[in-house]
Parts: sequence; C-alpha cells; structure tokens
Amino acid sequence: MQKLAALVLFLLSCSLFAQDKYSTNSTGDYATDLGQVYGAIRMAKFMGEICSESHPDQIQSNTAAFKQWRLRYLPFMQEMEKHFTTMAWRESGGDPQKYVKFLTDVETAFDGYRTVLKSQMETNGPEAFANQCNIYPRYLASERMDLEHYYAEQVAVIRKGQPK
Repeated sequence: MQKLAALVLFLLSCSLFAQDKYSTNSTGDYATDLGQVYGAIRMAKFMGEICSESHPDQIQSNTAAFKQWRLRYLPFMQEMEKHFTTMAWRESGGDPQKYVKFLTDVETAFDGYRTVLKSQMETNGPEAFANQCNIYPRYLASERMDLEHYYAEQVAVIRKGQPK
C-alpha cells in the first residue's frame, strides 16, 4: 500500500493556493504524479461544492460550469480515472476486500483534503472567499484547468504506465 501512502501524502499536502505555486515538474514517480493530477480533478469538484454550500445563489452557475468543464475534458478525466482504478486494483493485489479498503482510505483522505481546502479558501475572510467563489466558473474555463496540458510532465509519466 505504499502507492496509497504517496497519494495520500500528496493530497493532504496540497491546497488551492499551494497548487498554483506547486511545481508543475514531474516527480517521475507514477503514484505521486497521478496523485497530483487526480487531486487537481477532485479539487475542482470540491471547490464548486464548497462554494455552492456557502453561496447557494451560485449553485446553478457552479454546477453548469463544472458540467461544462467535465464534458470538455471527459476523455482525459476518464483516462486518469482508469489509471487510478488500475493502480488501486494493483495495490490491492487483486483482492476485492483490499481494493474496497484502498478506495475507502483514499475517499477518507479526500474528505480531509476537502476540509483543508475549505479552510484555506476562508483564510482571507468572507470577502476574499466570496470572490473566489464568484470566479469559480471562469477558473474552470481558464487554461490553468486544462489539466492534461498544465500537468504535461506528470501526464507523460502516467501514460508510460505503472512500473511493474
């Protein structure tokens, strides 16, 4: 389960603000690079959920923006999901119970990541938080959220496949 540890450590260490400052250089490690890209996909979803919960008037625009972003990059997201589930299955040694535990542990890590993300979004006060939420649809439409190209080095490592 060392790949889970690498993935969880990455997820718990990144944040909305740190991700923009986080190097886009690949570590060369399959699990870490996959964690960075997969974590960015999940971050986009979490940010929309957090903003919608805190600013219910934005639910429709946030939901529409996320759906549009997801549709635009669906083949890439499906590819990353496939890599993630393949890694999870491999880490479980093909044992269905270990596979479910792996996925449960990752979801628990993501829950922690979501909590940290919300806290960081609120750090600079309600006005700054509201501003972040107001620009969420534009953020998803930005070049920064073309994750396949933004994380090109990591994607190259991921596409080489998980080491045997």
